[in-house]
Amino acid sequence: MSYKFKVVGLLDGWKKGDPPGAQQVNIVLDKIFTTPKGDIAITPLLATEQEVDYEVDQLIKGLESIRRKAKSNIKRTNERIYREVSSRSQA
Repeated sequence: MSYKFKVVGLLDGWKKGDPPGAQQVNIVLDKIFTTPKGDIAITPLLATEQEVDYEVDQLIKGLESIRRKAKSNIKRTNERIYREVSSRSQA
C-alpha cells in the first residue's frame, strides 16, 4: 500500500492584498480505504509479522516526510506573508 499524505494549509492560496495571517496546516490522507465494517484502514490486510513491520515502517517513513513538508509549508507561507506585509507598511 502506498501511503499518500498531504499538507493542506489554511493560507495556501494567500496572495498580495489579502489580509495577513499565520499559516496553519492539516496533515491529511490523500486516499482512504474502509473495511467492510466501515473502519478506516491505514494498511492492507496483514498476515505475517514481516508484513506488519513493513507496513508500519512505510507509515513512519511517510509521516517523517510529511512532517518536513508541513514545517516547510508553514515557514515558506509565513515568510511570504511577512515580506508582503512589510513592503505594504514601507510604501
